[in-house]
Amino acid sequence: MKYRKIGNSDLEVSVVALGTWVFGGDGWGSAIDAESVSAVNRAIDRGINFIDTAPVYGAGKSEEIIGHAIKGKRDKVIIATKCGLEVSGKSIRSNLSPAFIRKEIENSLRRLEVDTIDLYQCHWPDKNTPMEETFPELKKMVGEGKIRYVGVSNFDHTLLKEASEYAGIVSNQMEYSILKRDIEQDLIPLCKEKNISILGYGSLGGGILTGKYKEPPEFAKDDVRSFFYRFYREPVWSKTKKLLSVLEEIAIKHKVPVSNVAINWLLNHREIASSIAGCRNAGQVEDNIGAGDLELSDEEVAMIERSQREIFA
Repeated sequence: MKYRKIGNSDLEVSVVALGTWVFGGDGWGSAIDAESVSAVNRAIDRGINFIDTAPVYGAGKSEEIIGHAIKGKRDKVIIATKCGLEVSGKSIRSNLSPAFIRKEIENSLRRLEVDTIDLYQCHWPDKNTPMEETFPELKKMVGEGKIRYVGVSNFDHTLLKEASEYAGIVSNQMEYSILKRDIEQDLIPLCKEKNISILGYGSLGGGILTGKYKEPPEFAKDDVRSFFYRFYREPVWSKTKKLLSVLEEIAIKHKVPVSNVAINWLLNHREIASSIAGCRNAGQVEDNIGAGDLELSDEEVAMIERSQREIFA
């Protein structure tokens, strides 16, 4: 496993991170707690030291499972969680007010059973709370020792530029994969300029880039793959299948799962500190972990990008 530093911090994280949205038991179908704990243990044993979660994943359940799984292993992991999504019934709204994130941090510390969170990220922008209220409050939390570093998630070029004026932001977590490359236009150059790392989520396109789906699957209406990731619907499905054939050809050559090729393509961009790969069990951790050691050639990277442009033109 390789490791990279997150922005202007001393956080050295594995280039493949453990994504834990599934652990919450909502949004991705049901989850078995014992399998989730096993996945955390396998990840740590195999060199993954970076775990990403959020309070909204299963109304805190994901954080609780991680807290249980890392007992006695706190020194082996870097924990990233988030703040700023307020759930009310079936609706979710952004809330980065100082009062709400104060409540969130205490709940996350309790569920994770830790004294300090390594990376605390604003989950989504909040247009109703001025940044000059949010980020000074987060800086206070750093001074209090509750968090070590401040990050953001889903902040576009304009918002990230503004937010970075109020706090020493070290990372921006964004959806990024060979199927979704829009952040390359202006966000990645800004992050490079300001030494802010990108943490890539959706690296496998919500699972489609594992290559396991031979026919368009039918997901429940509340499954995020039915509305957040558009790759399972036509005309994108057929185009994605064509691109998968290219990835599979490369995977066969390297004798690795196709997911390794999809993730390693991402890691060829040095602004990406880590690819956050979700999993349901220890077996899926094993499927993803080899991406950290795979070495795609310049020609293979160019072939993937050329194929993507031609197929999705």
